[in-house]
Amino acid sequence: MSKTFLAVNFGCRVNSAETNQWSQILVNQGYLPTISNPDLILINTCSVTKKGEKESLNKVKNLHLKYPDAKIYVTGCANLEKIKDLSNIFINPKEELLKTLNSSYTPKIKDKFSHTHRFLLKIQSGCTQFCSYCIVPFKRPKLWSLEINKAIETVNKAVSDGYTEIIITGVNIDQYQYDFSTLIKEILEKTDIKLISFGSIPINCIDQKFINLFKSYPERLSNFLHIPIQSGSDKILKLMNRPYNSQKIKEVTEKLRSEIRDLKLGTDIIVGFPTETESDFQETLNLCQKIGFSKIHVFRYSPRPGTKARIIFENSPKISKDVVKSRSQIIFQNKLPSRQKP
Repeated sequence: MSKTFLAVNFGCRVNSAETNQWSQILVNQGYLPTISNPDLILINTCSVTKKGEKESLNKVKNLHLKYPDAKIYVTGCANLEKIKDLSNIFINPKEELLKTLNSSYTPKIKDKFSHTHRFLLKIQSGCTQFCSYCIVPFKRPKLWSLEINKAIETVNKAVSDGYTEIIITGVNIDQYQYDFSTLIKEILEKTDIKLISFGSIPINCIDQKFINLFKSYPERLSNFLHIPIQSGSDKILKLMNRPYNSQKIKEVTEKLRSEIRDLKLGTDIIVGFPTETESDFQETLNLCQKIGFSKIHVFRYSPRPGTKARIIFENSPKISKDVVKSRSQIIFQNKLPSRQKP
């Protein structure tokens, strides 16, 4: 009788890609994926928000109770010290485990993307930007980038496995060391992948070389770009330690709109960041309306342990939950507005 495993993922698409790689290791060892009564469980946790970390650790505890005989391997960014004393729990350093796989896996893992022939290509890991609200640099400080030749090998293997789309993902693609636009150009020229889409693209990755690729390969590059801006207030962006200002956001998005046909844009916005005034919020709202995002992920500021924002603003007046909730709803309701002319 075959051994079975259950893979559970929390958080971003980078985590999903890594869970897929980890699952492939088990498939190579003779395990089969299952949704019930697993012999082994993989849980990839997240701690970007307090809520995400709580949900991750609760899942570990619940599965431990539900499947007391299963071995449970836990990794990811959550504070795993909180579950280390549970029996049959094994805490694994994910980065070391996956570094030799070059981001590759096969449809045999039966993840949520494979049945639609979409492959998650992790090209980068780690972050040293230290945005003041973000815990990721404390959890993933080691920078890694997938070499372009290895990316091409991985994509060609994915094509031979029946994948028709790759989704480019990374923790902070702004820190991809081999030049992001060159990577995309090489994949387009040296593989037969039908479509390249993007999980999230930092605004500083978007240059003229990248834009020109959409003109040369309009059918092979997704016309949806998710560009996380977090705020439209220069004061808040500076306090967040984001590496751009509102003028850069306007310039890049207007250039994208003017040069790429039928482009749709998405973004991430944080509301309720410490000291965010009604005026700061209005600047964010105005910018979102001007750009005309078709999708907005709205996050309510979550103070994370050790981050600069939590330390600096620990004793500052808090923005009320009602105000934060209201701002969140207003931003969310303002996706798909009638975009103003630049």
